Amino acid sequence: MANRYFFALIIVFLISIYDLSLPNQSGQLLAIETNQTPEIIINDLILGPENFKYSNSSSLMLLDEGLAIEPDSLSGVYISQPIKAPNKFNAVVPQWVYDGSEDDQLHLELRTGNNPSKLGPWVDIHVAYDWMLPEDEDVVGDMLAVPALDVTHEYLQFQISLNRDPDQSDPLLHELTLTFIDSTSGPSVEDLIREQKEFSNNETKASTTSRVSADSYPKPEVISRDLWCTHPDCDYDPENLDYEPVTHLILHHTVSGSDGDSAAIVRAIWAYHTYTRGWGDIGYNFLVDIKGVIFEGHLGGDDVVGIHASGANAGSMALAMIGNYTDITPPEPMLASAVDLFSWKADQKNIDVFDASNTLPNIKWGLPNLMGHRDVYGTTQCPGDTAHALIPILRDEIASRIGLESPYIYVDELSGLFTKSDANWYVGPYQCGYNTHAWYTWSTTSPDASANWGEWRPQIPLSGRYQIEIYAPYCNTGASETEGAHYTVQSTQGTDSIIINQNDRIGLWTSLGDYNLEAGSGTVIRLDDLTQTDSNRGVWFDAIRLLPIEVQPTAALEFPLNESWLSERTVTFTWQIDNPDNANSIEFQVATDEEFQNRIANEVWATPTYTTSVTFAKDYAALYWRVIVTSESNNEHPSSVNRFGIDTQPPSSSIIKLYWFERIGNYQVFWNGSDALRGIDKFNIDYRAAGEESWERWLSDTKSTSASFIPPNPLQIYEFRSQAVDKSGNIEAAHLSADINTEEAYVFDQAVLFPIISSQ
Repeated sequence: MANRYFFALIIVFLISIYDLSLPNQSGQLLAIETNQTPEIIINDLILGPENFKYSNSSSLMLLDEGLAIEPDSLSGVYISQPIKAPNKFNAVVPQWVYDGSEDDQLHLELRTGNNPSKLGPWVDIHVAYDWMLPEDEDVVGDMLAVPALDVTHEYLQFQISLNRDPDQSDPLLHELTLTFIDSTSGPSVEDLIREQKEFSNNETKASTTSRVSADSYPKPEVISRDLWCTHPDCDYDPENLDYEPVTHLILHHTVSGSDGDSAAIVRAIWAYHTYTRGWGDIGYNFLVDIKGVIFEGHLGGDDVVGIHASGANAGSMALAMIGNYTDITPPEPMLASAVDLFSWKADQKNIDVFDASNTLPNIKWGLPNLMGHRDVYGTTQCPGDTAHALIPILRDEIASRIGLESPYIYVDELSGLFTKSDANWYVGPYQCGYNTHAWYTWSTTSPDASANWGEWRPQIPLSGRYQIEIYAPYCNTGASETEGAHYTVQSTQGTDSIIINQNDRIGLWTSLGDYNLEAGSGTVIRLDDLTQTDSNRGVWFDAIRLLPIEVQPTAALEFPLNESWLSERTVTFTWQIDNPDNANSIEFQVATDEEFQNRIANEVWATPTYTTSVTFAKDYAALYWRVIVTSESNNEHPSSVNRFGIDTQPPSSSIIKLYWFERIGNYQVFWNGSDALRGIDKFNIDYRAAGEESWERWLSDTKSTSASFIPPNPLQIYEFRSQAVDKSGNIEAAHLSADINTEEAYVFDQAVLFPIISSQ
């Protein structure tokens, strides 16, 4: 992409030193003419071995390949002559190519000014990891911004220190490139603030509906990219942009100066990222200056994948603080705006800033949902020590603004609730750890070598059941973590032993299980360095957290049973409640539908209740009842639903006909009945001789609807009556008179076969 933008013209000429009167002081200038407007001027000055010989050095030697330390020295220093830049500049970025470890074997300092004999103070240059990709061969240093009072400078001087490390190969500097940028001709930050305010006012007037919910945390005022990025290359085709839902928030610093006009600095960063690095755009999603002014960064808006943290680009939103916050604290306006921006995004995406997760698609380990750039790989100082140390405070501020209340009780290893053995301990590098700190030691399988242990004694507010979780941070120590971290938990249940594979759960909260804990400080969670799995692996002693697990009060229905029928309209309902002490209220409901939209009975009690009676005005083929228990935390716990019916009306029946079979001497008796709801279950059939008052039971609880009757006296007249019993147990009242008698029978003088007729 760099070639596409600006390798249009290469002009090689001698660099004039001081006032152009010094002979043989030369360098190579890579002057780039681009298709950009005059708003931004950018030129590269490339210095190689042929240029280094013209300046002062101590204990360094010049080889054909570059600068190296003399054989008998441990370090050396190279100080250049003041160099006149190819253009006036308000920002300069160094890049170098060398053999060695950039962390400690090469130290670069710059100073600039308009008078070669009176330059400004030396400024330490650190490695700008945000501005490098894994495949880059050169090392990028901090962007140095010209103080606002001077606007631009013309001269630069650099000083390089090389250091020999017995454990590293000797450093060798091959090449130093200085990129000079003049981005001062665009609008100032004050101009942009006025333009943004006017734009926002017009947008508000034009809008007829609110774009955000009244309950959402509002997006803070942001200088639109359309206002500050006016170069034609700002509006490239967005077709190739990548998007990923944001789950993580990453804090950066630009490791640039912060004293110049912030709008010009943002334009300079955009130009450097776009052209020199060949990214085609600025890497950060947002930037914020020392006065709290926020700038929109990378093209694409919400969820666009920026270029700022390598594998963590996808799924994260980057906010870069303009300046270097390794040693100085970000000013309050800057921090306030950072909290506002992160609060808006955390609220929009439902991000728990206290938690950690492994949702980033290109990162295999867990990472804090709110973190500094250094937390991603553990190889950078970004966002600076002082800024990174503020992350716990930022979490609290964000949570306060969006109303986030963590259900967990956190116990930090730096609190008075943690003690450790008097042994050799290590601190996680680059302030890694849940609250920017963690202790660690090395595992051992030898009991004799085991010396490190730590104990957390959380203050339990209320007796109850708790889930206990531990955190092993992702830290770059050069070694893997233990697969057999041995924890013990002392609770009211006794002492439990748990083995956790920290290597598999790195950067994530991991449960030790659920335990009944008593109020106070009697609970002890212990971890030691003795394992049965490995030696010389990291064992991490970081924060723990406890989640109160609500012992849920629930109701179990007793009577009426599911699918039961009742023969009384006054019904006494009964149920049981598990864990009634955790119940805040009990609600009883009866409805004619399973969704309980049409309720015909509803009662609520503030204390545990186990029974109630309801008198219903009529019978029902189907009713539904349940009990809802509301816990102390106002969570509702509905019981199962029982279906029942009420059937209080008895059935009716009658003997409907008689057949007399003269040849065989018996009667065939037929009867039937009806019931409004459930139907007939069985019949009782009585008979008597005509003229008698009492009845004799002929058939009891029969389900048939016909039977053969042999008269005791064939010459006697007999009467019959029926009585039905329905499936709810309702019994028809006994008939006072006969339903039929034998004089009413149909007479057959031949045998006739009848089918057996049953009510079933």
